Amino acid sequence: MQSPGIRVIKVGGSLLDFYDLPDRLRSWLAAQTTATNILVTGGGRRADLVRARKAELTEREAHWLAIEAMEANARWLFETVVEAKWLDGIAQVRTIDGAPAILSPRRFMWYDDARHACGALPANWQVTSDSIAARAAELAGANELVLLKSAAPPAPATPERLASQGYVDAFFPRASRSLAAIRYVNLRAYGPLCA
Repeated sequence: MQSPGIRVIKVGGSLLDFYDLPDRLRSWLAAQTTATNILVTGGGRRADLVRARKAELTEREAHWLAIEAMEANARWLFETVVEAKWLDGIAQVRTIDGAPAILSPRRFMWYDDARHACGALPANWQVTSDSIAARAAELAGANELVLLKSAAPPAPATPERLASQGYVDAFFPRASRSLAAIRYVNLRAYGPLCA
């Protein structure tokens, strides 16, 4: 029996204040083909607070504070989606069985920074959770990367065009170039939910 593929799903920070995010996320996941699902949570408003003070920080300091914002959001999502598992690193992917797993952005980025210095993501504002999710998908050998956002992408949905339009971060075209498949989903428009 062939094992299911791996799907990395970036849950955009703009979705974290969505009133029915946990239920909508569950409904969306249930409608997908079988896969090992790894969730990467965006920085949202917490990262925006760091961005507002970036003039006071070095790029590296701001980058790691934004990672801490992602970590706090990942912990919140983990507490909210009670069936989810916590994933400290990509090496644990093979231990996931059934339920979605939420990746620790802090642990993942520390590992990537320390172990893959030449291929690691740059520590600057060109990199956000979009590129971090793409990097996680690359290292996990994912079959697919899905970016769940609050808006549909502008057409044509190429990484270069989306970066130029601000739909994804500036580094995303490079971070995603080795990925087999990328999907962009407006989760706010997904539905209807069944009671």
